[in-house]
Amino acid sequence: MKKLFLLSLIALGTTAYAKEVAQPVEVVEEIIITEEVIIAPVEEVVVATTKNNLYIRTGLDVWSQYDSHSIYHEKNGIKVSNGDTKKMGYEFAIENTRNITDNFELGLGVAYQNHAGLKSENRNGVNYEIGKYDSAPLYVVGKYNFTTFENGITPYVKANVGYSFNFNSKDGEIAGVNYSTKIDDGFYYGVGTGMEYNNFTIDIMYQANQAKVKGTVDGATDSHKKSLDYSRVTLGFGYKFSY
Repeated sequence: MKKLFLLSLIALGTTAYAKEVAQPVEVVEEIIITEEVIIAPVEEVVVATTKNNLYIRTGLDVWSQYDSHSIYHEKNGIKVSNGDTKKMGYEFAIENTRNITDNFELGLGVAYQNHAGLKSENRNGVNYEIGKYDSAPLYVVGKYNFTTFENGITPYVKANVGYSFNFNSKDGEIAGVNYSTKIDDGFYYGVGTGMEYNNFTIDIMYQANQAKVKGTVDGATDSHKKSLDYSRVTLGFGYKFSY
């Protein structure tokens, strides 16, 4: 009886153990969420800066004067013109500059300059009139721009240095007698100051074209060659194209 009871306990324990071992194992899946980081390509930022400037300019000579000029005529002796002018000279110019620094520009310019005429003189009923000439200078231009104000105005100073090709010399007249002239080329320079606003420019410059004039009076056996430099103050207007 005891042996049967013992065998029953062993059988019961074995059955219980078998049930425990046979139970399904619960699988816990661990989900790992990874954040994908996408690195976008870095765009290269290009700052647009202008390197060149094209100026279209025009100007009026608000004051002008030639060198005083002496002429000789065998009937009337030596007569001197004081260099006063008549009418008003004007000019057209094109200048192309490059930005060397943030403030300084350097470049070349060419202009057509129609000079004022020499005022005729009347002495004792005798008229004396000396011819004029025009110029086309080719020059180096330098321009320094100061700091731009809050109102958008940029003041500047500039200088021109070059060579003046002089042409279109006009004959003069002495007491009804023709006075023929021939003009030579010479040095040209100009200095001035101005301001720029929204690409528009306005400036005032002192300019001078050097020239030698050869004159001969009809009927005279000799001729002379003298200075006939043209100096003036020019009020200029322009517009700048940057590229």
